[in-house]
Amino acid sequence: MNIYIVYTITSNVIWGLLPLFWLLLTQISPLYILATRIVWSALFCFVLIVMKHLQPGLRAVLHMREQWLAIAGACILVTANWGFFIYAVTQGFILQSGLAYFINPIVVILAGAIIYQERLGKLQLASIVFAAAGLALSFFLYGQIPWLSLAICLTFSGYSLLKKKIALDSQVSVFIEAMAMVPLSLAYIALSEWNSTGAIGILHGWQYLLLPATGIVTATPMLFFTAGLKGSPITVSGICMYLSPVMTTIIGLLHGETLTAPLAVTFGFTLIAVMFYILGLFQMSRRWSHTPPARP
Repeated sequence: MNIYIVYTITSNVIWGLLPLFWLLLTQISPLYILATRIVWSALFCFVLIVMKHLQPGLRAVLHMREQWLAIAGACILVTANWGFFIYAVTQGFILQSGLAYFINPIVVILAGAIIYQERLGKLQLASIVFAAAGLALSFFLYGQIPWLSLAICLTFSGYSLLKKKIALDSQVSVFIEAMAMVPLSLAYIALSEWNSTGAIGILHGWQYLLLPATGIVTATPMLFFTAGLKGSPITVSGICMYLSPVMTTIIGLLHGETLTAPLAVTFGFTLIAVMFYILGLFQMSRRWSHTPPARP
């Protein structure tokens, strides 16, 4: 098997299993977990930068003023995404977090058509229509929309689109995005411990090792994913994208969450949308394989 495909599969399997990790920290507040994740992610990525001698990439950011706005936007969106996801998993909404990443590629397609004027094929349009229909029916039939799913999906989609504009190594990019929020995170951690609402006295023994592990589980799948993108066919990387939400959804069901009627409707239509999305990937791949190479 192509090593790049292995990297892609590995990243999505880790992401799919992450709810099991966050469930180990349910006894502390989601905001405290988020602050801890930011601090340790920044530290872990900095160690990687030093080990791989990527310090010039950090200095280069000072001269990339035209990208500062995109970097700031990516920082805000990824922080919000991390926060919404942690809240969903630790507060009993794992199914909504799974649904979010089923919808995500479809939202990215729509945003690409709107922002970058990309043309949509019939299968892509069908995918968008079915995903939107599921959300609309959920609201009109039951008066409910999975707002947490939308929050997770929209923040990650926005982050993905902004990352297309940022020409930085993945470790450098993740470090900057995390480091920008470290001062606020440290202040929140200190305040929480001062008020006895942090981790001290709540976690015990080996559980304290979970705090630095938040940085490792954040950066590791991103590194595998970035490496996999370099050599994975678009059909493979596109299909592998759904390994993560499938695993997350299974974890949610095994954890005892109920698939409510509004959520079932949204899931049903989203799965049809996903089928159209995957068919569109195969169609696109076949079209490229039949395109004659350009003349030198």
